[in-house]
Amino acid sequence: MIRAVIWDMGGVLYPYFTELLLEEGEERGWPLDRLPLGPTGRVRDPAYGDLLEGRIDEPEYVAAVVARLELEGISFDPVADIDWTDCLRPAAWKTIGRLADRGLVQGLLTNDATRWLGERWWETWENAGWFQAVLDVATLGVRKPAPEPYLAAARALGTAPEACLFVDDLPVNCRGAEAVEMASHLFDVTRPAETLDALERRLA
Repeated sequence: MIRAVIWDMGGVLYPYFTELLLEEGEERGWPLDRLPLGPTGRVRDPAYGDLLEGRIDEPEYVAAVVARLELEGISFDPVADIDWTDCLRPAAWKTIGRLADRGLVQGLLTNDATRWLGERWWETWENAGWFQAVLDVATLGVRKPAPEPYLAAARALGTAPEACLFVDDLPVNCRGAEAVEMASHLFDVTRPAETLDALERRLA
């Protein structure tokens, strides 16, 4: 029986950065028909496929996207040039609230939030109260999909790994959870509402 849900952040609780780049590009007239922008772009993005399967990590993928923009004469850094403080994905937070009402323990496990939200972001993050544990791998020294972050999250929640369900938008990270006997739920950033509905049905 699942007693705890452990959430990833970027792409799940926050929109994936390419979702926001697409909006910026539409407003600014970027050549979107030839710019690969991850799962939300108009053209295929092989580098995003490498990210999904763990051949590159997210900082490497972000750097690749920034380099593509520069080739088009566009100077834009999604880390520095987007205000991430108010970019939450509302549907995900509604699901979190409903799961809390049903008594499920919830935690957060993120690889890269420090890069996007700043050092020790969790100390002032206004949404921390939704979670019984908030873990940034910057404090652990090893990233998902290595086993240690998942096991640390389960310990912080006082729950066995096999009683946890982990939600992430990268298949490689979901496989990392499964390797320590956690259930996993892959979040599709192109179909967030359907993914969240499926999660709630799964936990019903």
